[in-house]
Amino acid sequence: MNREFLYLDEECVKKYLTPELVIRTVKDLWSKWKDGELQEGEHSFLPAGKNTGNEFLHIPACLSDRGILGFKWISCYMNPAEGYPFSHSNLIVLNDIKTGELKAIVHGTVITAMRTAGGHAVAAARYLTSRPLKTLAVIGNGLEARMGIRGFLCEFPEIERIKVYCRRREGFEKLRACFTSDVPLVFEEDRRRIGRGADVILAATSSPEILLESDCVEKGTTVIALDGFIDVDPALSEKADKWLVGNLKTDREEIIESGQMSHGTVLDSGKIYGEITDAASGKIPGRESEDEIIIYTHMGSGLYDTACAYEAYKSAVNAGDGVVLKL
Repeated sequence: MNREFLYLDEECVKKYLTPELVIRTVKDLWSKWKDGELQEGEHSFLPAGKNTGNEFLHIPACLSDRGILGFKWISCYMNPAEGYPFSHSNLIVLNDIKTGELKAIVHGTVITAMRTAGGHAVAAARYLTSRPLKTLAVIGNGLEARMGIRGFLCEFPEIERIKVYCRRREGFEKLRACFTSDVPLVFEEDRRRIGRGADVILAATSSPEILLESDCVEKGTTVIALDGFIDVDPALSEKADKWLVGNLKTDREEIIESGQMSHGTVLDSGKIYGEITDAASGKIPGRESEDEIIIYTHMGSGLYDTACAYEAYKSAVNAGDGVVLKL
């Protein structure tokens, strides 16, 4: 019995998990979403103390086609301690399905951002846009915004302009310094103007306030809302011509039934047009006209994290990288 496992830190994950690989992994998962090879366990939330507004989330996943299973352990702190971000110190654990042995413990914070804003958000935009994506609007300037921009530039090389809204210009300047491409990042100081002329709006914040109002979304726009309707106007669920989710069961529970993701607004699940995987497979049409307003909300899946961690693990093993530890 093998008692050794591999530990991959943040730098190791960044070395082997490219935007292209993440996007390809998400698309591959979507192509197998309902064939029985992929199974996700219940999302389990554990409060971090009494009445703190903070919690940890445990998401197990099994990928039979890859011979692995695992789980993600992630912090979700709406009221973080001073100097700490909304989410950090996240881990992904990988086990071998056949033997049950521990294969790896992988740094999960970067994977979470990459598979979210730079992964399923980008893949969704691919299936929900019809014309070339010329203008990308981004709300936020943190890790998810950065990973989202990286992913969009990878998948949509035709992008000509990226508009960014965040509360402080210095935050924007730090974000812009992360990119050396010819595509200009433009600071938009008025959040009500962020949607003007945008083909896609990516909401990538942990803000508890609405930053994108429904009347600021123009016809023909695709809105990618990564945190439900926390920072996006819940009225968009009614205004949009199509509202797609990633997983009907988990997104209904976490976005609609919990009541925590919509500022108290009662959302109608009957307005949901369908799952993004069905649009990706062609079972339902994605964008059918250039005038449609489409919104995509998805709280994510542990399948993405587990699959991405496995890709990083395989690359590290092939390169003889990572830290070998013993149980």
